[in-house]
This record gives sequence, C-alpha cells and structure tokens, in this order.
Amino acid sequence: MNFWDGKKVLVTGGAGFIGSRLVSRLTAQNASIKVVDDLSKGSLDNLSGLLHRIDFQQLDLLDSDACKGLLDHIDVCFHFAAKIGGIGFFHRYPATSLRDNSRMNLKLWDEARRTSTKMVCVSSSMVFERARVFPTPESAIFNSPPPITGYGFSKLFSEYLARTYWEEFSVPYVIVRPFNAYGPGEVSSDYVGYSHVIPDLARKVLSGQHPLEVFGSGNQTRSYTYVDDVVDGMVFVAERANNDDFNIGTRIETTVLDLARMIWQLCGRKEEFKIKRIPGFEHDVRRRVPDISKITRLGWKAKVGLKEGLAQTIEYLAKLKSGLQLDDARNPH
Repeated sequence: MNFWDGKKVLVTGGAGFIGSRLVSRLTAQNASIKVVDDLSKGSLDNLSGLLHRIDFQQLDLLDSDACKGLLDHIDVCFHFAAKIGGIGFFHRYPATSLRDNSRMNLKLWDEARRTSTKMVCVSSSMVFERARVFPTPESAIFNSPPPITGYGFSKLFSEYLARTYWEEFSVPYVIVRPFNAYGPGEVSSDYVGYSHVIPDLARKVLSGQHPLEVFGSGNQTRSYTYVDDVVDGMVFVAERANNDDFNIGTRIETTVLDLARMIWQLCGRKEEFKIKRIPGFEHDVRRRVPDISKITRLGWKAKVGLKEGLAQTIEYLAKLKSGLQLDDARNPH
C-alpha cells in the first residue's frame, strides 16, 4: 500500500530547488499537495506541469497572519522555506538568516500545536560546522560546538524547536539533514559566493574561464548528494520514523579540487586544467562528511553517483546557457 495515497501534505518553499522535486515525487504518489512559497528564490517554472494538480499559494511566512490555519487538515508538513544561499550569502546576511528562519519556524510550529500534523524539519549539514568527529553521526549534534554562522545556528535552532515542541506539546516530527544537495534545477548567481559550489564551478567552466577560480585551498571536502536522492531519503524517513533525526547523504568525501577537475572534464574543456586560488571566506568549513549508518539500517541508500549526477547537472546548465530547449532544461522532473 502507498503510504502517501490520499495524504494531505503541505510543502513550504515548494517552488524551490529541492521542494519542487519533493512536490513532483509526492504528486506522482497521489498525495494531495498544498504548496506555499513567496517566490523570492523559488520559481513557478519549477512547478510547471504540476500546478493543475496542486494547491499553490504565494505566501510569505513572515507575514503576521501567514501561518494561521495553514496546517488545518494537513497530515504531513515538509518545511523547506528559508533564507538560503551559498557561503557568500551567509557572510553577508548572518542576522537576516538567523532572524527570519527562526521566525518562520516559530510561527509554523506554534500553529502545529493546534493540529496533529507531522512536521518534517528540513535542517542542514551546516549544523555540523564545528564537528570534531568524521564521518559525523547524528549524535554529534549534542557534543559539537554550535555553528558559527547565523544560517547554521538557525538550522540548529529549528532542530531544538522540533524536539522541544514534541516534548512539551506532543507535536510529532522528523529531522532531515541533507548533505550538499546538487542537481538539475539549481542555478548559479552572478554574485561571488552566493551560489553553491557545483553550479558556481559549472558556470565558470561553461563560460570559458581559464584558469578556473577556486575559493581557498580547494582541499575542503564535502559529501555531495544528488537532489533526487535527497528527496528519496526525506520521503523514506517521513514514512518510517517518528521523533528522530537522520543524516541524508553518501559516505563519499570529495575535495573541491577533485570536484572542479571532474566538472572541467565533463564540460569537455580541452585546455590543461589549471586553477587560480582566490581568498576563501572566514567560515568555510574544512571538512564535512556524514555518518549515514542510521538511515542505511532502515534500508535506504543513495542511488546516483557523483559523476552521473554531475553529467546531468552540467547538461541542464549548458541548456540554460545556450537558451536552447529552455523549457526542457528548466523542468527536469
């Protein structure tokens, strides 16, 4: 039996990069979907072909009455809405990230006190900015120093909010921490550091940049997770777990230099691969790799390898750059 058949699901930030993929996935499983998004970062293009099957509302969750009644008759809420960007965004808007993300969480969880809605708290690997154990297990949240960035701290706050609202008000939850999601549908920005690393590097390579600019030493490591695997992991634990937290990612650790070299080759560049190191950001985490034993014990694992995922991502970005087959490029669902 399909768990989601007939379930009423709210997706905040559902016109965004990951949220829209989740909407597509659950719509295909016959869930009844309501999406709210202020469209400040998300786009209705991401929901093309789905709008006739979902209830969409343009809504800013920071508005005073935005959350009133929003969870009525909702079985499960996936909360993606957040102020988010690349590392440059976090450095430029630390207070905005902390203030606005925390306000949205508080308003939504206060509304959940009136309902029996199961809340899926979409956290981030950035709660482990100062982790000391690698690969990093879920339990490290309780013995690692707190994040330095406003964004990272806002995500840690959201996790504590989910836990304490269960403890005091019996609001059911599951916390999901995607590690470095990437894939078709995420675009780069013209502002330095405002994009995540994969679309940022791919844009530079596709534009002909040589040597390729890389922030810092390039020896920083990440565990990149294809967007469809992220969504699959979220849906998987939302079905099976209650009042628990899960890392979603792979065990594969890749340096930024190795990532850049893969993107260079996949873009078909013929010149010798050369980089130009440019000053990094103050709070650029040196190492990030999850322990995913907890979710794998339930029977889940990522399916898309990095090379395959990068190839699909680069194809999407190349289509956007060329302007050819634009509709197909913008709608990779």
